[in-house]
Amino acid sequence: MNIKWEGIFHLEIRDKDGNVTWKKSIRNALTNQGENSMLNTYFRGTSAPTTFYFRLCNDSLDVGDSLTTIVGEPSGNGYAAQAIERSAVGWPTIALHESAWRIISKEVTITAAGGDIGPVSTGYLATTLNNTGILIAFVNFDVPRTILDGSSLVAKYQVKLT
Repeated sequence: MNIKWEGIFHLEIRDKDGNVTWKKSIRNALTNQGENSMLNTYFRGTSAPTTFYFRLCNDSLDVGDSLTTIVGEPSGNGYAAQAIERSAVGWPTIALHESAWRIISKEVTITAAGGDIGPVSTGYLATTLNNTGILIAFVNFDVPRTILDGSSLVAKYQVKLT
């Protein structure tokens, strides 16, 4: 039996009144760096990140990319990478699901304030707020999205070993 990583970003955009205007669950890509980091951390005992960050950009990523190759991360208008702690707080749900183990992150929210954020075309999971860390996984959106002033993008990340 082969075990496979199945990562899914659960995303939605809510308007200023909390109404969902876009919702999508999208399978992600685990990067080469992400694979290497997990194997080194688990089997060689290298340092594990203490925090992961959900970030956005207006770039189309590939599994061979790294944080240093990403362009188009927003700045201003309320945009900030969102921390997902490496703990039961950041990853509160771990359980068997359909005979396979699954872990789900806490929900994180990016709210546009003082103007729009975007367009953005990709969400990604990184180990740092800057570009010195590791790009773990990403999802390219079907079309670029703009988070309008007062609206929010809400995200959760799920990993299942199938």
